[in-house]
Parts: sequence; structure tokens; C-alpha cells
Amino acid sequence: MVRPVDTPAFQDFLLQLDGYIMSADGKGQDPQHTAGTGQIGPEEREAIRLRSAEIGKKLDAVNSRRAGATASRGKSQDSAYGQAFKYLAELLVGAVAGVLLGGFLDKQFGTDPWLLILFFVLGFAAGLTNLIRGAQKAQADNEASQLSAPSVADDGDDD
Repeated sequence: MVRPVDTPAFQDFLLQLDGYIMSADGKGQDPQHTAGTGQIGPEEREAIRLRSAEIGKKLDAVNSRRAGATASRGKSQDSAYGQAFKYLAELLVGAVAGVLLGGFLDKQFGTDPWLLILFFVLGFAAGLTNLIRGAQKAQADNEASQLSAPSVADDGDDD
């Protein structure tokens, strides 16, 4: 059976805060607390200041760790998008240049689709060659970091 939230036991639980029991009328039972005035004593003020400073230091440490991880992940992701766009552009530019040159030569010599097809294939092959050359260069640049990375143990699930 689920008890409703407004039970006296739940209200008593909500009134307890860090060992400080507050009565239902809002006046504390702590002798150091100036009950009913809404003010706190100097000891409580100092404790709150120290706790706030400690929480601030912890928050700064967490934010600096996150910022470092996010910055490195963001750089590598941006770099990967840039590389992918560069490879795509090299491939497309070769093919488009072949189509344009083939179409122009077809009109000049009257060999309607043949030079267009030939130069399209040549342009695509040139773009593909540039793409492979760029990928090999990127692999050579990243080889040192790949070799320094720890190897992954085989899990033995080769069924």
C-alpha cells in the first residue's frame, strides 16, 4: 500500500535537514540558531562560507576536466569532418572537371557522348587517386599515435 505524501511521517522527514530538526512552526530547536528572526549566527555563516568555497573548488575542477575533454574531442571531430569533406571534394571535382572537359570536346569534335564518358571516367579516376593519396598521408601522420595506443585483449569469442 502506498501512503500519500502528506502523511505526518513524511512531513517530519522533510523537516529534518543535516541533523537540524525544524519544528512545524518554523522555529528551530538548535540553541545556536536565532529562532524566528530569519538570521543566522556567525558560526553558521562561516560554515556556509567554507562549504561554499569547497563546493566552488570542486565545481571548478570538474569544469576544467570537462573543458579539456570536450576541447580535444571537438578538435578531433572537426578535423575528421574537415578531412571527410576534403576527400569528397577531391573526388567530385575530378569527376565534374572530366564531365565539363569531355562535354566541351564533344561539341568541338562532334563525338557526342564518347569524350564525355571517357573524360568522366578519367576525372573520376584522378579524383579517386587523390583521395587514396590523401588517405595514405593521413594514415602515415596518425601512425605514431596508433602504435602508442594500448592494444585490446582478445575476448576469445571466435565461434
